[in-house]
Amino acid sequence: MRQEILRQFVHFLFGSAFIALVIVAGTETALTVVAAAMLLGLVGSYLLKSGLRIPILFNLVQIVERKYEKTLPGKGAFMFFLGAIILMFFFKEQAIVVGALCVAVYGDAASTIFGIRFGRHRIAGKKTLEGTLGGILVSLFFLGMLFEWWVALIAAVVGMLAELLPIDDNITIPIVAAAVLTLLL
Repeated sequence: MRQEILRQFVHFLFGSAFIALVIVAGTETALTVVAAAMLLGLVGSYLLKSGLRIPILFNLVQIVERKYEKTLPGKGAFMFFLGAIILMFFFKEQAIVVGALCVAVYGDAASTIFGIRFGRHRIAGKKTLEGTLGGILVSLFFLGMLFEWWVALIAAVVGMLAELLPIDDNITIPIVAAAVLTLLL
C-alpha cells in the first residue's frame, strides 16, 4: 500500500509537470519535449534491463515499479508518456489537452488512493466503485476550473469510466477525456 501511494505521488508530480509544460510552452513544444523524454526513458530502461545501475533512475524504478512491471523497467512511466504523446499528437487545443491531462493525472491518482482506502465494491478486476467515484470527484474539481460545470461533469465521468477498459488507463483516460471535451466544446 505504501509503495502504491508513493507511486501515485510520483504520477502526480510528473503529471503536474506535464500540465505546467503544456500551459507554459504550448501543446506543440510539450509534445516535442515529452517525446524526447520518452526516448531518453527508453534508453534508461534498456540500460537498467541490461544490468547497469544508473543511481537515480534505478532507485526511482525500485521505489515505484509494480511487481508485474519488473520485466520492463519504467513500464508505467512509458505508458504515461505514450498516452500523453498520443493525446498531444491528435488533440492540439491547449484547453482540451490540459483538461484531459487533469483527468489522467489527478483523477487516476485519486481513484487509486480512494480505491485503496475506501474500496469495497469491485467493478472491474482490481478497480472499485469507490475508487472510480473518487477519481470522478477529483477530476470534476479540476475540470470545473477550466470548463462549464456540465462539460466538466460529463468529461470527468466518461474519462474515469475509461479507466475500466481493458487497455492501459494511461492511454484510455486522456484520449477518451479529450474526445469527450472535443465533442462538448
